[in-house]
Amino acid sequence: MIYFVSVLLKDIFEQGKNYPWGRPEVCPRCYHYKLWGHGFTARYFHGFPCCLYLKCYRCPNCRCVITLRPDTHFSRIRSSKETIRSHLEQRLKQGRWPRSTLSRSCLRHWLTNLARQTLARLTDSWKEGLLAAFDRLLATGVTPVGKII
Repeated sequence: MIYFVSVLLKDIFEQGKNYPWGRPEVCPRCYHYKLWGHGFTARYFHGFPCCLYLKCYRCPNCRCVITLRPDTHFSRIRSSKETIRSHLEQRLKQGRWPRSTLSRSCLRHWLTNLARQTLARLTDSWKEGLLAAFDRLLATGVTPVGKII
């Protein structure tokens, strides 16, 4: 299970496994009061040359493994929400992608997935545009550029 926390990736990069992670007060699944440390997991983020180690916890009651993840990023996506939105905004307003170190295929996947999510969740009656759809989907807790399952 992913548990989003407010952290700065730069601090995690600089401090590594010595970063002072905060422990969740209760298990997000069963609300048990006790969590055990469960080591670290390596994750890659755009803009960092190597993996960053994110803290994991384990609930002794339901055995759920909880991975702490920055709230500035979506689950399973290496780029920040802000980066994704700014790239999509320039593409939709100016008709071309901004200069970026991100691959064009990645950018196209975001745009395609946003259009699919908009059609699936906001239906074809949505007329406010894809940027407004991005914001609406984000507000409802959906990953706007995630693949539909």
